[in-house]
Amino acid sequence: MAEVAGLALGVLALWQSCVSVFDVIDSSRHYGMDYELLCVKLEVERVRLLCWGDAVGLNNASSPSLTPDPRFGRVEVRTTVIRLLGAMQQVFENSERLQEVYGLRPYSAEALGGRNEIEISQSQLILGGVFKRAYQNLRKMAQERQRGTVLARKTLWAVYDRKKFAELVVEIREFNDSLASLFPDAKARAAERMRVEIDESVQVDQLRLLQDAMIDEHAELSEVASVRLEALGVTVSARTELLSLTEEQMDALTVTGAEDDVEEVPREAPEGTGGQAAAREEEPLDEVSKKLMELEAYVDKRSTGALTLSIIGPQSYSEHVSAHVYFDQDARDGSFSRIWDERDKGFVLMQHASFELYRKKKYMRKRYREKDNYEYLDSEDYTLFDAEAQLKYENINPGTVTVEGFGIECWDFGMTKPRNKTIFVNHAQVPNVSAAKLLRRLDELRRGGDKIGWSPDEDELDIKEFVGTLGIVYYDQKYARDPKRWVGDLYSVLNRTDILADFTSSSSVGLQWAGPERDGRIGYWNLLWQIIIAKELARRLDTSEDNGYTGFTERILASMIISDLWLTNVVIILTDEKIDTSTIKVPETEAEKAKAEEFKNKGNAALQNKQYQVAIDLYTVAIKIDLGNAVYRCNRSAASFSKEMFKEAEEDAYIAARLDPKYAKAWSRLGAARLQLGKVKKAREAYQRALAVAGKDATNQMRRGLEDVEAKIKEAIKEINEEKDREKRHDLRSKFHDQDWDILGKKVEMHSSVHERQVEGLLLFAERMKWPFINEVRDYAEDVYTNLRGGETIDIHLHDWLFGLVLPGKWFSFKIMTALIMCTKSVKDIGAAHYYECGLSLPKRSYWRSRTVLGRVLGCLPGVISLCGWIGPCPPVEFEGPTSSAPNVENKKAKHIRISTRRLAPHEHKPNDENSVINIGNEGKYEATRIRPDEEIGPYLEDMQDSSRWIIPAPPVQEISTCKLLSIRLKKLPLNIAHAPSSSQGGGEPDLAEEREVENETQYRASLVFKLDSRTEPLTYKLFTNPVFVTLPPCKPGPKGPHEVHMRELPRYQTNIWTVEQLKDHTAEESEAMEGIAGSPMIINATGEGAELLARAWCSERGKNAVIRKKGGPCFVCAVRAAGVTSLGTRVLIWLE
Repeated sequence: MAEVAGLALGVLALWQSCVSVFDVIDSSRHYGMDYELLCVKLEVERVRLLCWGDAVGLNNASSPSLTPDPRFGRVEVRTTVIRLLGAMQQVFENSERLQEVYGLRPYSAEALGGRNEIEISQSQLILGGVFKRAYQNLRKMAQERQRGTVLARKTLWAVYDRKKFAELVVEIREFNDSLASLFPDAKARAAERMRVEIDESVQVDQLRLLQDAMIDEHAELSEVASVRLEALGVTVSARTELLSLTEEQMDALTVTGAEDDVEEVPREAPEGTGGQAAAREEEPLDEVSKKLMELEAYVDKRSTGALTLSIIGPQSYSEHVSAHVYFDQDARDGSFSRIWDERDKGFVLMQHASFELYRKKKYMRKRYREKDNYEYLDSEDYTLFDAEAQLKYENINPGTVTVEGFGIECWDFGMTKPRNKTIFVNHAQVPNVSAAKLLRRLDELRRGGDKIGWSPDEDELDIKEFVGTLGIVYYDQKYARDPKRWVGDLYSVLNRTDILADFTSSSSVGLQWAGPERDGRIGYWNLLWQIIIAKELARRLDTSEDNGYTGFTERILASMIISDLWLTNVVIILTDEKIDTSTIKVPETEAEKAKAEEFKNKGNAALQNKQYQVAIDLYTVAIKIDLGNAVYRCNRSAASFSKEMFKEAEEDAYIAARLDPKYAKAWSRLGAARLQLGKVKKAREAYQRALAVAGKDATNQMRRGLEDVEAKIKEAIKEINEEKDREKRHDLRSKFHDQDWDILGKKVEMHSSVHERQVEGLLLFAERMKWPFINEVRDYAEDVYTNLRGGETIDIHLHDWLFGLVLPGKWFSFKIMTALIMCTKSVKDIGAAHYYECGLSLPKRSYWRSRTVLGRVLGCLPGVISLCGWIGPCPPVEFEGPTSSAPNVENKKAKHIRISTRRLAPHEHKPNDENSVINIGNEGKYEATRIRPDEEIGPYLEDMQDSSRWIIPAPPVQEISTCKLLSIRLKKLPLNIAHAPSSSQGGGEPDLAEEREVENETQYRASLVFKLDSRTEPLTYKLFTNPVFVTLPPCKPGPKGPHEVHMRELPRYQTNIWTVEQLKDHTAEESEAMEGIAGSPMIINATGEGAELLARAWCSERGKNAVIRKKGGPCFVCAVRAAGVTSLGTRVLIWLE
């Protein structure tokens, strides 16, 4: 690492020069909005360069212990970085190009007090209130340079030509983009640092500038600034209002002058000012700006408590999307209000300890901002394991998600577009670890082990014991023992696909060890090795302050989850292997017995004559005749011992002792063999057993043997304590403790420490879901673990459940229902579902996954609940036509059902961005209340501040009509020809295996049939798509309770309201016309009885996501805005009150 640091010195110096050289452009004077925005754009590029340097370890001003990124050790990377930084510096130092190409002019001597050069000592802080940490680091760097060097005097340049200056900004941005592409992980960390700084800023003016300046080049920064402004209660920017004015209106407000072809900026300071200091003075606000700010304050006051929703992401470097809820002008104490807000947002709490496995826990150590407890995002936060596994995904109203959950849906949808991701995988040879070592370390980790970091040397040796050096040689030993270094190395190990399991690709953890090592199964011992490695990683992530290493993937997270569950829920115990003597071959006749004795006697004679191999061969013949004879085994052990074949001697002595537990000599010889093998602790156990069995007949040899063993144990302990070399000491200690887990003659048993909790949770799930076979489940489940311990074979999924070994989210939902089925004799034969999204049809009711269309649509039925990813109990289904290709399959039997639907994009498609599949933003949010092109500014301000023009829109009226669900119908879709049974193609009848394959692959189209009291004929809705329904949290009361809107915006709340009776005849053109005229989303009046179910079904048929406003939710204004294109963008609001 020291070598890398040395190589990076040249890069460091060049980077510092580039960061400082931005000061030659004077961004302190205010020449107009366009020029100010250009200066902001340039300054953002400087901040990007600062954050990039910090992310790659160049900025030791921010952290003196920071080390340069190891990739600087690669010649091609270092050379490219130097060339890019050198070219960037040259842009600012080439005087001729600055004037001719980029439209800059040097300050005159008069403007600078007789000098045309200035001393550059610190930043001009154009965004100092936003990027505080970045500028603080910049000042530290400047101070460091001042201590060792004379300050350089450089020419100060002023902007002369706006269009040419914009080209300079573009060129610098391209240099930054190129630098970021060399370090993709550093790019993400730098972007996160900028996001965090923006999100904690309270400088409204600078945030507004940033929002406007970044709208094109860095839309993600503009969006973050916009969200922050909303959180601060700033609903509209005065500058944005000015930008929206027409040219004629601006002319009326400002002094006009002749324009040249070149847009020249006046460079001289006002008379009486003193150069640069005077240039930094704030210009007084003009009258129009003051009035616009007064208008802004007036609008803010009327919107106090209003619900503001925002969505951030995706970015060019990440699919991550998050949705957030704010309340305008919220001045409540954060710590107090957050508790109530969390409750109002509808997050679901788990009702039982076993259900906690449905949610993903956090493994990386969270980092917070000190002053407001703000969380920094890390690699785990940017990894979407499974949508429904997220803590804030599901809403308490069945079939719906929270606002935060909608952001997760956007994120999940963005993952459908593949991105090129490069991760490092280390395929170096790993040590061949013994079973005893695996079991010993597993037990240490289960019991807690030493806290990571207490002894770095021991931490280093502990992990090397299982992964070795990974083929990496570090010349800096301090860095080699740095626990943070192991994070990236363990990523590269756990991403291996050749020897490690990908738990996300399988529905069962047990399949990895219960079956043979084929078909992707890694076997029991490899599984334990993976659990240890994942735990070692988790221990380091839990203590590391910076987890910005690349390579964290879903499969690594899955390994950490299973490792954590195994170490928490599973206890491994070694028991003596029982020998079933009833099946052992014995001599059938006295002649055979005599023959065996003859071989034994000959073996004894050979042993006396020290013919050890001859004795072994003779004893072997005798053993083949009488396999259950302990004496023959014991004698062969003695011969093997004499020949120094101690492993074979140990095995024979152990079998002899197990065949005849009261055979003292066998126990004694077992102790002697183990002593020679260095298994002193096991030898002591054997000698103690020999003396106990022999009693008063114990021999001196047995007693001396025990004394020798005790002395060896004391000697071993002394050797460990006195060993000075840390590696040798660690090796001696590990081997000493490994003896406790020697598996020779032992049976490795897995015991669940949570089986009672798991059975209780399964019964609670059955009760809450009104499982019709609850008594069958109770009768079987209460004794299932006892029966398992007694030798009964159970389904592997039920085994996973009893041991609590299941991944969160869809894996958990699949597991709990499968376990329930396996405990139900009446439906057990249908087995496990073939797909995670399959529902379950029973003769008198049905159950559906919460993220499927029937789960989302039927979730609003009375008596239906959502629990652990399941919606039920729902009405039974009706099949249209035969349900199977075989005539002997009954129409009403229990079966898994897979519904075919088309997935909807949660937000608009974004065709111009190759990295995104949805468009998320809030542009045009205040379009309805902006000044119109033909409107004068004076009347506009007067109209907007006229209190009589602000009213509370009336919500949809209460409907008295009723809607009743008649049936849930399923129509079988044509089977993919690849899954068609071969027998049916030949005209024959499919066998049971083919029939099961057909059932597994069959998909159905669902439809709901309704009866409306306003219609004589039933109404059918086909569920073609799988929409997302978002339940809104309540807003906070405004000055008059429900929030007001200006008359300009009123049509948005009156023109696009539909009753459920009108929905079938609704056309897309009608909503588009209304939205185009008034900007109104489609509002469905679902206040009638049963109307919500029909509204949800309509959304599925027509392909519409929707926002749902339930009783106790936000006011009508906030609900309509939430569904609008500038908020969640569903364009549909289902109003229920």
